[in-house]
Amino acid sequence: MSKIERKKPGKVAGARSEIEKRLPLACADERAAVEFMEEQRWNGEPACPKCGVVGECYKMTDATTGERNARFLWRCRACGKQFTVKVGTIMEDSPIPLTAWCYGFWKACSSKKGVSALQIQRQTGLSYKSALFMMHRIRWAMGPANEAESKLTGVVEFDETYVGGRPRRRSMKADGGVRKGPGWDSASARRP
Repeated sequence: MSKIERKKPGKVAGARSEIEKRLPLACADERAAVEFMEEQRWNGEPACPKCGVVGECYKMTDATTGERNARFLWRCRACGKQFTVKVGTIMEDSPIPLTAWCYGFWKACSSKKGVSALQIQRQTGLSYKSALFMMHRIRWAMGPANEAESKLTGVVEFDETYVGGRPRRRSMKADGGVRKGPGWDSASARRP
């Protein structure tokens, strides 16, 4: 009996990207969330959002322990300003922890039909108002950047889409101001 030659395993539906592997940890721990967001935003070379200098920034550490600052601050050597990974993004001026932001981004991107603020509230422990605020900002950021561009150009393909159907209820204005239905006589109806 001969051996069957097997192909090398390719990328299958169960294979996950590096981001998908790191996101659950970022949703559970604030330090991991900050490091994840810094890596996604700066890719190892932090840039100052105030002056725009790249590579002249350093992590601020506690003088006694040498650990990272509790607020995860950075300082620019060029302008001397302090900043965090939130500055200059939709997360700026928000007291919502980065773990909740990571969870919101994850669910908004991975859910086929979107995610409600109530679901975010249940999973993160935020108030409904905070969850709604966060989801409004995430949806705004995911929207089109330039409204001047047309949304659909060229060849557009739709999959499992039905356009049309029976006519729906029309307004009185569209009917020329004449009411129709039981109890109304068309001859006695006033016409403008």
